[in-house]
Amino acid sequence: MLLAAAAASAGQTAILAFLPALVDPARGALSSSAHDFHVASLTAVHPLAALLAAPLWGWIADRVDYRAMLRAALVILALVTAPIGLVGLPELYALRLVAGMASAAIIPLGLLCASFAASGRADQARRFTWLTAFVFLGDLAGPLVAEVSAAILPRAPLMILALGIGAVGAALCAVRLPRWCAPCIDGGDLPAPTLGATLILLFITIVAGGGLAAMHVNLLVTRSAISLSREEIAWMLSLCGLGMLAAQIFHAKLDWLVTVPRRLAGLTLGLLAVALFMFPVAASMAELSGIIVAAGWSSATLRLVTSFWISGGGAPSGVKLGFQHSAASIGQALAPLAIAIVAPGAQPLVLWGIGGLSLALLVSLPLAWRPPAIVKSSA
Repeated sequence: MLLAAAAASAGQTAILAFLPALVDPARGALSSSAHDFHVASLTAVHPLAALLAAPLWGWIADRVDYRAMLRAALVILALVTAPIGLVGLPELYALRLVAGMASAAIIPLGLLCASFAASGRADQARRFTWLTAFVFLGDLAGPLVAEVSAAILPRAPLMILALGIGAVGAALCAVRLPRWCAPCIDGGDLPAPTLGATLILLFITIVAGGGLAAMHVNLLVTRSAISLSREEIAWMLSLCGLGMLAAQIFHAKLDWLVTVPRRLAGLTLGLLAVALFMFPVAASMAELSGIIVAAGWSSATLRLVTSFWISGGGAPSGVKLGFQHSAASIGQALAPLAIAIVAPGAQPLVLWGIGGLSLALLVSLPLAWRPPAIVKSSA
């Protein structure tokens, strides 16, 4: 399951550094504004498909055997990843759409599987942390694997990654996954969050995903201060994945996710806001690298907090996890679309706007969300 989560996220980030060349192979056939529009739109298509599909997959998973859906999604993801680089622009949009729908099944169903296998809330938190860590490990490894693949197969830069995703899908058919939660998580000490708390957690998910997606797209479109090559963009994306992975390893060693989640979310929202405000004015690769790592750390931490607490107490729910994945996809889709439609040179306004939303959520968080105090077990 850990490798499946990594494969799903790697399929998303591996392609990003190649989008400028895939959109305009002739290098100059499109105008600068048309080029940036297609780059941003292709970035947005994947999470937009996930936004629409994730709640549906979660609803179905609550009613049928989720294991068949999970395995089929990995096979489909491998099939639509392999032809990247061999097709034209319209077909590229279609492949990105199907890949987003497949990823929308893999990650929420992976969290559902982790919930079914957990023996209690502390164990569930631990499993969520490690599964999310491998999601971000995929973010880290995806661009690097794609660069190796491109060196071997320049016309099909994601072919080796597609073979790896297919291998994970085949391996998953040979392992036993829990059918239902046994035993179901006892939610007596952790009641489900109220509607107001759920809404603010969903908004935090949207902002965290949107802020990181806006940074990623800004790396791809024309920048006035720093011009990055494809290899440098891939390196920045991997640095972001490294920050996200480091956050999960950090939280796996501590119990803040269970004991002080509101304080953790507030501090992280503040760090994300600082990164968003500083990103457009970064004037060197060193500054840009530090900001990217901080943003990756923040987004990963917020994603972990919201996925764990939105699930609430009681039996794990595919629908709840699907909606949380959709919320992340909303931000990942809307931020690139906003950058695609703003006037050239106005892209920093999008990042500053998301930074302002982060600060607004930081202020409103204590009013809307009051997680119950958790007493640590002596066991």
